[in-house]
Amino acid sequence: MQDAIKLFRTQLFDAFWDWVETNKEVIGEKWYKFFQKEGKHAENVNTAGGIMATSMWMFSMIANLGVSAGIGPNRVQIHQIDKRLNKKSSIRLLHIISCCMCLQYLPQEIREKPIPIISSEKFSLKLFTEKHS
Repeated sequence: MQDAIKLFRTQLFDAFWDWVETNKEVIGEKWYKFFQKEGKHAENVNTAGGIMATSMWMFSMIANLGVSAGIGPNRVQIHQIDKRLNKKSSIRLLHIISCCMCLQYLPQEIREKPIPIISSEKFSLKLFTEKHS
């Protein structure tokens, strides 16, 4: 189960950073720096519930920048994406956010159980060797 939750986390952050980098010129330097600062803190999330909450934060952020959509578990209804934004990366991020919302249906003991991650702020030699062996 932990591997599945890690996969959700990995895919969410990959899609988010792809969206930020792809739309860097459109969102502007102010938002780009904000995402670099706050996004790095968000990467420390290590529970299924935290991943779901982070995906909702990401949805809120991109909604402020021109992505209008209805979103729910296993459902994305796109209303409008600002023409200047990259549509492909926006749709990918919306679908992954929608998938992350399904994590709310996990039993509470699984949803709140920390998953081991290798953080840039907290390096663990044990986790690093387990991952690369």
